[in-house]
Amino acid sequence: MRLQAIPSKIIDIETLGTGKESIVLVFSNGILKYTQLPPHGETKIVTHNNIVTRLLFNEGELFE
Repeated sequence: MRLQAIPSKIIDIETLGTGKESIVLVFSNGILKYTQLPPHGETKIVTHNNIVTRLLFNEGELFE
């Protein structure tokens, strides 16, 4: 999953997601981007000098 740039300066949050999936909005260094969250797992936001440098997705395994 990659961050996608918001296409305009006016944000319509209802149209960003494709339905009922969860998304995360990341605002860093004057740029707003978004991505879908995985259905399960862990997502880490890595920063350096108050700027977001990367997002890490670790979906792991489910044990039942």
